[in-house]
Amino acid sequence: MNLLKTALSAAVAIGIASTAFAEFPEKPINVVVGFRAGGGSDTAARIVAAELEKALGQEVIVENRGGAGGGVAAAWLKEQPADGYTIGFAVATTFAFDPLLGSVQHGIGDFSYLAGVAGYRSVFTAPVDAPFEDFQGMLAHAKERGWLNYASIIPLDRKIMEFIGKKEELPINVVPTRGGAGARQAVLGGHVDLGFSGSNAIPMHTDGALRILAAGVPDGLTELPDVPSLKDLGYEVYTSNYMVFFGPPDMDEGVRAKLESALLTAAKSDAFVEFVTEKFRGREVGMTGPELQAELERQSGDYEALLKTLEE
Repeated sequence: MNLLKTALSAAVAIGIASTAFAEFPEKPINVVVGFRAGGGSDTAARIVAAELEKALGQEVIVENRGGAGGGVAAAWLKEQPADGYTIGFAVATTFAFDPLLGSVQHGIGDFSYLAGVAGYRSVFTAPVDAPFEDFQGMLAHAKERGWLNYASIIPLDRKIMEFIGKKEELPINVVPTRGGAGARQAVLGGHVDLGFSGSNAIPMHTDGALRILAAGVPDGLTELPDVPSLKDLGYEVYTSNYMVFFGPPDMDEGVRAKLESALLTAAKSDAFVEFVTEKFRGREVGMTGPELQAELERQSGDYEALLKTLEE
């Protein structure tokens, strides 16, 4: 009799769990964006949120918790209930790089990963009237003077340029800027030899406002095939960032999978694809949670090796 009661209890429990999963979501879902309102990443998250509403049949509410490259939102989200009703949006470096610096309150293993929905493209730019035309010429010019003036945006690009400076035996003078717009202004004004930028520099290169000398993404730029990547130039470093949706740790796999499917559907929507390819000039990506986690762990290993090289 006890065995029968136990079996019946287990069956009831499984039935309740299955029903709960089948009904998810039963209320609005909150998406916490790890960046300020109005930027490109925030716009992307809001387009996905609108498509997510269509896929799940529930309201999706977006709020911004900017700071620390997505780290503020990540640290807050890892403490929230793992019921699928509060999820986050950040970027790959939030998880693969920033924890290595010890400057954030989370680690790569603190989350349930849902989907990677798009990729960023980064470039290194120079003034259009600079006395050089390519990356090697820029290095030669800087070596003749004795240092390189460089406009940085994020910790990763600073470490990458520090790595290149070490390899080339070239001191790097980092010029403080206020984000991507500040770095581009430093380049446009001729205040630096080189600056880091997102893909919004691509049309500026095409229009002749500045010059792209190298791509941070390993596979280069499809519309500018003559621009080498850092790997093409012989540097085993890269910046390959992604838009990441994630949740608190230990989410129910059924709920996580349902969110994953809805997010990947949203990533294929006409509205989002048009934004990524035409306005943001990013990369179309559709990574499942497990694929995303594997990619983040791979990148983390590469970045850890980069930091170790700089310490030697």
